[in-house]
Amino acid sequence: MVEEDRIELLKEHSNKDENGEAIIINGKYDVIDMVAFNNDLKELYAEKVVIEGGDHREMIRTIKHTLKKFEDVEYEGQESEIYDYLCDQFKIDEEGEEE
Repeated sequence: MVEEDRIELLKEHSNKDENGEAIIINGKYDVIDMVAFNNDLKELYAEKVVIEGGDHREMIRTIKHTLKKFEDVEYEGQESEIYDYLCDQFKIDEEGEEE
């Protein structure tokens, strides 16, 4: 999962304690180099995620329904790009498509 990979990157880029564990201060990882972490994070987010296995029709219907539900919300910047990308990928604008 992407979130698990993100946490691994946080651990990798954090200061470590005497046991080699990532230091967490006030609920946040003590990242040594935010630039390096952000570069690795961008690379992670740039990877395509493939959902493998059984029948995911119901999950896809749920995602489509959720995206349609939020189509009247105004998004800016990266959120707008992400929303547009997801709508394109799930073919939200195609009428009669209920797969």
